[in-house]
Amino acid sequence: MRSVVRHAFIGVCIAVAGAGWCAAMHVSPDMLNAAAVMALMETSGLRNTNLRPLVSHDPHFIELTPVGLELIANQTRTAGRFTHIDEFDYRNADGEAVVLLIASAPFANDAPHWSAQRVGEIRLLTWTVDGRRHVLAGRATTHGLMRAADALTLAARQTQ
Repeated sequence: MRSVVRHAFIGVCIAVAGAGWCAAMHVSPDMLNAAAVMALMETSGLRNTNLRPLVSHDPHFIELTPVGLELIANQTRTAGRFTHIDEFDYRNADGEAVVLLIASAPFANDAPHWSAQRVGEIRLLTWTVDGRRHVLAGRATTHGLMRAADALTLAARQTQ
């Protein structure tokens, strides 16, 4: 009987540790949306037409020049002890900012078609593919924002 209780206790401890590890590796949709809004606000202040396009060597980078957006910067943000968010900052021909954030979401269901929501003047377009959650953020009036979301989700569906 003690052996059964001990094994049950060990099983519960492993399950709790596993749940804790999963929680530590997870960036919630709300956290990613908030990070996208903050990143857009930060990068919108750099509205300088002298920013040079950047060629990214990041494996998640997708060229958006065909839809009118040029990559000007990319970085990795720390979202927690074990998680990070990849950030790609783009500009359209008018110098308006568009930000793409990508974070690991290993247990999220795929949602390969984007969905939109508004946060004041900001539009957030979100989708999840292959255990990665994506948020594309820009002002609602930014030219190229919707075309970029269409191009990114089409590319994601073609790689599945």
